[in-house]
Formats: sequence, structure tokens, C-alpha cells
Amino acid sequence: MDYYNVLGVRRGASDDEIKKAYRKLAMQHHPDRGGDEKRFKEISTAYDILSDPQKRQMFDAGVDPNNQNTSSFYRQGPFEFHMGGMPPGMDDIFSTFGFGNGFARQRKNKSISINVEVTLRDVLTGKDIDAEITLPSGQKKMINISVPPGIEHGQQIKYQGMGDNSIQGIRAGDLIVNIFLINDTEFRREGTSLILERKISAWDAILGTTLDIKTLDAKTLNISIPAGTQPETVLRITGEGLPDMRTRIKANLLLRVKVDIPRNLNQTEKSLVEKLKNGI
Repeated sequence: MDYYNVLGVRRGASDDEIKKAYRKLAMQHHPDRGGDEKRFKEISTAYDILSDPQKRQMFDAGVDPNNQNTSSFYRQGPFEFHMGGMPPGMDDIFSTFGFGNGFARQRKNKSISINVEVTLRDVLTGKDIDAEITLPSGQKKMINISVPPGIEHGQQIKYQGMGDNSIQGIRAGDLIVNIFLINDTEFRREGTSLILERKISAWDAILGTTLDIKTLDAKTLNISIPAGTQPETVLRITGEGLPDMRTRIKANLLLRVKVDIPRNLNQTEKSLVEKLKNGI
């Protein structure tokens, strides 16, 4: 595989050119945006190789760092490592030291995890986040995290081959993104539904009224409160909740009506209420 062709950049491209090409293609082909998963993995693998100076140098020299079956050699310091297939006689040497044929299989790069905070508005629309991470190898890597609409608190997004790459010549570990939802001051989430509370006076509850409310995406809706509304009544506003992560269909906004009962009425006000009570 020609990783330069995968990213659509020339050999000798700068780190910035490679980074820009990756970000553009990753956004275009991410599976959460309807892209092809196989194509996205190829793009991620190409970026992992070309953004790492050592791996890129190996590839430019004709060695694919991700190909475990290659018979090529590469040097690291004063030692020479053989990738894929032991040279004649080497099996016996490793067996002597107790490694056996499973020596290469014991080497594994680790997965790493990061935490990302999102708001309810991010959950409503989805969000692309650019983040710079430092791998255990010390390499800094710019990644594009695509947070899909409808994601829930505590869910994880996995990027294969974007984690630890300390051990050269074998597959990099995965990157695990942990999603944390920041509490909203007005809206509360209940599954994919949104809960919004509003107070009305006892008189408005008796006589009926209208309320102007703003939805999570800042639309203004005029909601009719019917006469005789009871405290804790829940009014359903269709299609103004959060989207389902799989179907992208929006749930409902639930408006919970709180009735404010007046306190400390003066004598005149009490007399009027008494007359209403007795039907006078």
C-alpha cells in the first residue's frame, strides 16, 4: 500500500501537509458520518505511518512497518531486527532462552485513553474536535475526534491503530475516547428526551396562558398552556429532543409545568379567593 497515495500527498510532503490531508479525509470518510469503515482505517493507518518520523523513514526505505510478513530488515541502534519469519537457526537460539516461537507475539503496543467533555448542544448536533495527544513513545499526534449526534454519557469511541506505537514494526495500540456529558443549566436529559421546567402562576394555571420557550437549538416556540392545568403536568413537544445515535430521529422535548401558589395574601385577596371558592 502506498500511504502517500492514500492521503493524496506527494512524497516529501511536510508534516503540516500530511496533517491537513488526514483531517480532511478523516472527516469525509468517518463511519459515524456515513463513510466507508475500510477506507477510514486505510486513512488512519497511512497517517499513523507518515506522521511518525521513524515509521516514515522505514516506509521511504521500502519497508512497510505494519506488514508483519515482510522479509526486509531494518536497523535500530546497533541491533538488527528481522520482521516476519526467523532466519535459519534463530528458533533454537530463542528457545534456549525460553522465548520459543511465541517471542514476537508477546510484543504488543498498548491502547491509550483520553477523556472528552461535551455539552447537550454537542450531543444534539454532533461535533468535530481537534486534539493533540502525546503517545507513550513521546510523539505528539494531532487527531480529529468525530462525536456523533445522540452520543451518551460514558460511551466510548475507539480509533484502531491510533494509540501507543512505542514498539516499532508491530501494530500500534488503539485510542479510546471516553465521553463525559457536562450538565446543562436549563435542560435535563432523560434517554433521548429533553426535560425543561417552567413556572406559571396559579391564575394562569386556572385560566390558561401561553409560554415562549427556547429549544436547545435556540428556536423560539409559543406553547399553549390549557385552562385547568395541574401542577407537574408534562406537555410533549414532538421532535425537539435529542437524536437517536443510530437512526438520527429526534425524540421529544418534555415541558414540565410548575404552578406557583401565592403566599402571604392580604385580607382583600383572601376574600376574593374565598368568593371564587364559594362561587359568589
